[in-house]
Amino acid sequence: MKKWISTILCAALGTVLLCGCGVSLEGDESVVYVDKKGIVYSLDVEALDEDFYDETELEAFVDEAVEAYTSEHEKGSVKMEELTAEDGVAKLKMRYETAQDYTDFNGIEMYQGEVVASLAAGYVYDGAFARVENGKVTGSATKQEIYADEDLKVVIIRANTDVKVDGEIRYVSCENVKLTGADSVSIRNGYYLDAGPAAAAETMAPGTESLAEENAGTEQTGSDGNGQTGAGSEASGSSSFETDVYTFIIYK
Repeated sequence: MKKWISTILCAALGTVLLCGCGVSLEGDESVVYVDKKGIVYSLDVEALDEDFYDETELEAFVDEAVEAYTSEHEKGSVKMEELTAEDGVAKLKMRYETAQDYTDFNGIEMYQGEVVASLAAGYVYDGAFARVENGKVTGSATKQEIYADEDLKVVIIRANTDVKVDGEIRYVSCENVKLTGADSVSIRNGYYLDAGPAAAAETMAPGTESLAEENAGTEQTGSDGNGQTGAGSEASGSSSFETDVYTFIIYK
């Protein structure tokens, strides 16, 4: 969950299909989706601590936050599309005109744009990267390979959540990442996308230890056919939304 949304849900309250503007997000996990125009949609899922809740009060609380934001930004830059609270679970569907609106509204860093523009914005492609084809890892990738294709776009996010893009993933950073499709990933503490030994040896940022090496012989269960390195229940269950790790999802 996002910082402020998690706070709202917990403070105000102590499997549903959400639809809007031609985009459908469903499931029991929080997910962020970026469409081809750079518009961001999110589904935030939070278990309720109390049996009692007031959905109307919660909706008014979110509306107030959206109104406060849009009063200082462009009209329609942030919208609440749907909110449900039932069976002990709250689900909130939001729409953001840009990734910057997502960042400013939630306090969670996110960038979307062309790879070359992300470099100009100051993002550094450190760490291990995997090459991806048809939703499967085909080997490690270097920064030079990523930079060489001028048509590539990137979503950069610092959060533990599921992410879906409107395109096919070509490269992705390895730390905290699990591929879930040709256009989607799951980001959690303890995940590691195994792109082969060359990736960790060549591209791991100085002073950063590889999670694959750290977990070897302890919580890992091996790599599956997609190049996923399986973490144990403790690691895979660590899904706190906040993280210090930047995830790079490069796609076309």
